[in-house]
Amino acid sequence: MHRADTLITNAHVITIDAGRRVFPHGYIAMAGGRISAVGTMAELAAAPIAAAETIDARGRVVMPGFANTHNHLVQGAFRGYNDDRWPVLDLPTAVRNLLHQLFTMAGRMDAERTCKIVRLHLLDLLKSGYTATHDEHFTNLLTESVDGAWQAVAESGIRGFLARCIVNGERIPEAGRETVEAGMLEVERLRARFNSPLIEVVPGILNFSFLDDPEDMRRIRNGADALGCRLDVDMTDNSRGAGLRARGFEGGQLDYYRSFGVLDGPTYAGKAHELLPHEYALLVALDARVSMVPVLRFFDGRGLPLHHFLSHGILPGIGSDAPLVSDCQSPFELMRKLILAQNLAVKRELAEGGTRPEPEHWATAEKVIEMGTLGGARTLFMDDVSGSLELGKAADCIIVDLDRAETRPMQGTRRLPGVLVWAGAAANVDTVFVAGRKLVAGGRSTVWDEAVVIAEAEQALADIAAETGLYAMMPDRTPGQSFRGWSYIG
Repeated sequence: MHRADTLITNAHVITIDAGRRVFPHGYIAMAGGRISAVGTMAELAAAPIAAAETIDARGRVVMPGFANTHNHLVQGAFRGYNDDRWPVLDLPTAVRNLLHQLFTMAGRMDAERTCKIVRLHLLDLLKSGYTATHDEHFTNLLTESVDGAWQAVAESGIRGFLARCIVNGERIPEAGRETVEAGMLEVERLRARFNSPLIEVVPGILNFSFLDDPEDMRRIRNGADALGCRLDVDMTDNSRGAGLRARGFEGGQLDYYRSFGVLDGPTYAGKAHELLPHEYALLVALDARVSMVPVLRFFDGRGLPLHHFLSHGILPGIGSDAPLVSDCQSPFELMRKLILAQNLAVKRELAEGGTRPEPEHWATAEKVIEMGTLGGARTLFMDDVSGSLELGKAADCIIVDLDRAETRPMQGTRRLPGVLVWAGAAANVDTVFVAGRKLVAGGRSTVWDEAVVIAEAEQALADIAAETGLYAMMPDRTPGQSFRGWSYIG
């Protein structure tokens, strides 16, 4: 008899395998951290499996875990900030204003405080159904801060594609600037400390505007090649080409990065926002991996041209860009927003004389689920081990409870994917496995005491605010004060 560590039965199993098989009455078995069997309940009855733990998932979905493909883990400290700065009518200016607060905090974020702050962010991600996350760390005023952030990642059990960005442009405080040589030494140190079967550390370019000398991009690429690792590039251009033209470059941003050799090896291409038409084919030819951040494209009203990526055979991942951008980190919320953001882009393109996308290039429930799981794993270079439920792959999966009032009715299984995307929420996530290890059970962390994580993060942030005068930059919704016409009494 086949033996397993964990056997999940009576589930609606969504595999996202090559055949996109779905087992409405299915099971999955895990052994040694990997998927050892998956199929129908009829097949299980014919070939029973003995398991140390059996979970009856009746009324629930078992699916690959989500991957958050664009994140800045320390920015979990900024939850609620969007209300402070609203409305955002000029995105580049909004980013410049944000950097002042961000670096004010960074000067006091030592390893211990950063670890506490990032634990809370990771707790949110895991409880939301993520089994993998991205990080771009660029607040290097205290070099030990990144150690605290990634120690939290290692403790959490989540997978991580973690980029230590090298920044030295004028937008960065003097204390946070560094040479490429110094930055690459830090990358090498961090790789020695944190690289593991679950974590990959790479050098990162936040984007061209954060480097004083554009030749530094070539130097960082060469450094990545010397270490034998991939490169992370936050490939966004909120200026819509103005920043490149100011540098005397008339092409697109992909062309610009390519001219410095940045794309000569395996590259995470960040948001790849505002590409020129010919640059989509370049992404394919250069095997650059893309993450979409839907919330930002509501900020600038541009939407997401997903159809252009899909028509070139690119399946992007989906990222939140941290609570600083997406207060709600839920992958279900991000999938909904991605669908709406594509609709926004299509309407804009039609108004500009464009054509309607082909039916297969629209964001549907199935397509955004694929993006959030397998697409995300591919974007983070994890698709060889994660992103789908297939024999031999890592047991990275989640159990989602749809047997609730807010996700019923589903017309049997006819509307289940639609309900999962359009009505699903982080609260529906019951169980999370990474490499077969149960990190969330019954909606609660098995790794940390949640009350302690919340309290420690709150205290660390309160201490930083008190030491830096940060409260003066925040709305004063405290007893005895009035704000936006509301009076706070007590």
